Amino acid sequence: MSHHEIILSAPRDLSDAGAPAILQRSDEDFIEAVLAGLRDVNGRVGLRSSLARASTVASGTDTRPRGKRNGGRELFDRLRSASRQLGLAGGRALDTVDGSLGRSGQESEQKRVEGIRRAAEGAQVLKLFQPIQRQFNLAVMEARCDTPGEPRIDPKRVDGAGMVIRRLVRDAQGREIKQGWMRAGESLKGWARIATAADAAASGNRHDPEARRRLSRPTTGQAVLDREVSALLAAQEDALLNEAVVPMFIAPPDVCQAAAATLFYGLIPTTSSEQAEAGAPEFDEAAFGPGTDDFKAHLVGPLAGLADSFPRPGRLLTPDLATIAGNAADSDRSAMKRLLLLLRQLAVEFDAFGDSAEADALLSVLNGIALPLADSAGKPIAGSHPAGDFLAAASRILLNEESLSPAPTIPAGWPALDAKTRDSLARALSACLRVRFDAVTGVAGRFDAPDARYVLRAFVRLKPEGSCPARTVWGDYSPAFVIAPWYEGSGAPPVQVPLPDPGDKEMLKKLKPNVAFTVPASMQNLLSGDPLDLMDGKKPADSGLKLGWICSFNIPIITICAFIVLNIFLSLFDLFFRWMMFIKICIPFPKKSGGDS
Repeated sequence: MSHHEIILSAPRDLSDAGAPAILQRSDEDFIEAVLAGLRDVNGRVGLRSSLARASTVASGTDTRPRGKRNGGRELFDRLRSASRQLGLAGGRALDTVDGSLGRSGQESEQKRVEGIRRAAEGAQVLKLFQPIQRQFNLAVMEARCDTPGEPRIDPKRVDGAGMVIRRLVRDAQGREIKQGWMRAGESLKGWARIATAADAAASGNRHDPEARRRLSRPTTGQAVLDREVSALLAAQEDALLNEAVVPMFIAPPDVCQAAAATLFYGLIPTTSSEQAEAGAPEFDEAAFGPGTDDFKAHLVGPLAGLADSFPRPGRLLTPDLATIAGNAADSDRSAMKRLLLLLRQLAVEFDAFGDSAEADALLSVLNGIALPLADSAGKPIAGSHPAGDFLAAASRILLNEESLSPAPTIPAGWPALDAKTRDSLARALSACLRVRFDAVTGVAGRFDAPDARYVLRAFVRLKPEGSCPARTVWGDYSPAFVIAPWYEGSGAPPVQVPLPDPGDKEMLKKLKPNVAFTVPASMQNLLSGDPLDLMDGKKPADSGLKLGWICSFNIPIITICAFIVLNIFLSLFDLFFRWMMFIKICIPFPKKSGGDS
């Protein structure tokens, strides 16, 4: 006994593609609606309006297999395709419903010309949306025997079905390659290149996305030879990688029976919280390393090696001196602003006062810089203060508003640095920046790359038959698709949020508090002060009470306040962005009356 070939394709009458049809739906019960539509010809033709649409035509993204076929097989495929279009045996009419002509000859000719143009330029690039955009993507396909009449396969022969989502990238030579989302045991490896054998249009367990099935092969009857073959297969680089599979389900028996076809469906994921254990973006040393002009230009003057003055030299450093930066009449205003900028760059960007080894190394370099002292009149005197210790204390006093005892004395200024010190300081700062970069960038998720293109490919696992082993049958690749960012409009109707009328006193009486906030004493003291003082940056005096508060509000009223503030700021920012005509559309509608009219 030998297997006959199996054809996996989009359901006939819905699409003539060799890959699953990708449907986009915005209704909540979209799976039930799609299954109902798959039952008959009229329903399948009606589902064409739900097919995902091409957003662009991109060159060099054709992912369909281009393996050579013999002339007889190619002729057979062309005749079978023509039979479907004409409604002959072995196919179904794609453009007819209830025996009537679905499109004119002119439209068919235009479609043919458009297909030739697209094939010459490249493959269609579809755009899929995310669930947050109220759009759901469903893949549907049909499995049938590649024998005269193309009968449906028996669902009892199916051991399982699924699809893989693969990412399209280009290698150093500019060639397009595919990557799969891989896992090795309990370790999530992320995107890895698909081997050529696994990417080919072939069947057999060697090309199953699951490593256990790939390594499972019929025995030869020779134990030694079987062990050698297993060891050879397991030694391959990707032998133990399992590719992420999206499950596909067989349509209910009554749907398959009504459609006279074995149909499968599966939800296409467009968002994921999975993050690979490796693959975090690397710090670009060549573009922003310590020796680059961009890095040097980014540093504030003292860190770049330039001399600078300090505000109030010779005075004790206290938290209230930070207000000098906001006093336009103070002669030290500019010097204080530069000092605060120096402290913020060290503390925030480089985490220079943190507990990492790189921060300790940077502090050591800074302490090698001697800051000259000044007397109470601001005149330079003998002696110096290590820059690292002073800047660490100044950060706590001026940025965190801490009072230290004893308070440090403000040095006379920052000296110009020699070339060796500038180089050491730049390397230490760059090392801290790399640590900071690794801490805040994190690892990209599965679908986080904004411009990535993907394809999907479906497969069916068939059970053993007689002496024939189990096998995995693959379909064609889908057209390439991109995933729209979450903020892009998907065309789904907007969600309407009814707001109560704040001018209706009777309505306001019904709006009872339905949310409560537990407010700490310090925040309550801040909110109970004069709003004009808050606008002027004046902190209210401490009342001495240490009582917590529970404040209750009505959520619709909070929504009204937020809506009013939103409109105010939209109007203000419209002066710069000119976005009002795009992001805000207000149309009148008649108010519902309670009378007979």
